[in-house]
Amino acid sequence: MNEAVAHAVGATVEALEHYRSSGSLAGFESGVVDGISYEMTNAIIGIAVNADEADLTIEWDKATTPPTGLENHFAFHASDVPTLTQAAIRLAEDQSIAQVSIIGRVHLLAKKQAGSPGVFGVDSLQSTGPRKVRVRLADDEDYHEAIRAHEEDLAIQVSGRLEKEGNLSWLYDATVIRTLGPLDEFEASRRAPSDSNTDQLDLF
Repeated sequence: MNEAVAHAVGATVEALEHYRSSGSLAGFESGVVDGISYEMTNAIIGIAVNADEADLTIEWDKATTPPTGLENHFAFHASDVPTLTQAAIRLAEDQSIAQVSIIGRVHLLAKKQAGSPGVFGVDSLQSTGPRKVRVRLADDEDYHEAIRAHEEDLAIQVSGRLEKEGNLSWLYDATVIRTLGPLDEFEASRRAPSDSNTDQLDLF
């Protein structure tokens, strides 16, 4: 199994957790940038549909150092199948929607208005794309994570639909994918080389 598939399976688990807490499929849509797809979602449905608990374990090549920050064990349940089915339908409908993922530092928090999930700014730490982006969230809970990232000086990954309005770049219907730890540690890890070989999983 390669790292890309590991990221995709991990993103699917996160999207399921997001759905359980919010009832929203936004985690699946934003997870497209991490490899979630209609095809992969259907493959996981095939694993989980007839099992009380379906375990998926990654075995990395023993000759190489396993990549850091990736889970190697995942569990899916038959109760996940209805959600995964809804997600697969949504992904099939939205294949034409381009999602953009940005990693950076939260630099601006606009006062949250009643009925609005919230807006904040991100200074991108990536070498490509816009340097500063204003993020309009799709989910109210994600605003609290942005506040935490700002207060604790953490790198944050957000995903959404990138649009240009005048001199401003906006990320609409955005979701906070995850916080990536202290900014200085994240920047150091980006500079560290990472190269590993992995086994393949036939299901994907």
